[in-house]
Parts: sequence; C-alpha cells; structure tokens
Amino acid sequence: MRRPALLPLLIALVLGVSACGGSSGGGPDPSATPSGEATSSAAPEALSNFSCVPGEDGLWSATGTISNSGDEAESFTVDVYIGPADGQERPVNRTELANVQPGGSTPLSVSGLAAQGEPATCHVRVLRAQP
Repeated sequence: MRRPALLPLLIALVLGVSACGGSSGGGPDPSATPSGEATSSAAPEALSNFSCVPGEDGLWSATGTISNSGDEAESFTVDVYIGPADGQERPVNRTELANVQPGGSTPLSVSGLAAQGEPATCHVRVLRAQP
C-alpha cells in the first residue's frame, strides 16, 4: 500500500499559515473567528444616501442611512476608512448600529475621520450580524 504524498499537504499548510498572518495592529482579525463560523455577512444593500466629504480642517465626515429589510431586528457594523485601496492594513473607524427594527432605518453619522494616506478616498463596508 502506498502512502499519500505529504509534500503537497505540508506546502498547503505552510501557505495557509502564511496567509493568516496577524494584523499590523497586533490584534486579531475581526472577520476571523476561532470556530470558522461566520459572525457577520456583507450587507452593502442596507446602506443608502451615503456621503463622505472632507471638511475645511482636513478631517472627513460620513453620513448615510442603514435600513433593515428583514423580518427581524438586525444589528450592523459599519467600517469607514479614508485612504488608498492599496492592500495595506490600516485602522478603520467602526460604528455599531444595534437592533435596527424590521422595515426600519437608522441614520449613520461619523465625523472626525483622518486620511490614512494618498489618495484620500472614502471606503465603506457594511456588515450584518449573523444570529
């Protein structure tokens, strides 16, 4: 009986560990969970009327509306980042919006956002908490 080759398995394991390197901030990746189960899912459709503009002081403000089209109350996490989309890990401004009622909406307002580099472009991510 021939044993399966271990080299491809070892290579996959090493590449997997390399790809899971920690964040530059030293904390855990908020999108990763120890159990491997998702705790949130992307919900860009929940955001409307989004505006993100720089102020005279150089700090940015983001506004919009988060809507819940579901049948139960839902919680959302909104991350706003000002800077280049160059793949570098940088801090984001995170806002939690809990218990948005079914068919309801809540305003989103984040101010005092500093740009993290050039080009200073506004990026937003909306996540819906999984039950």
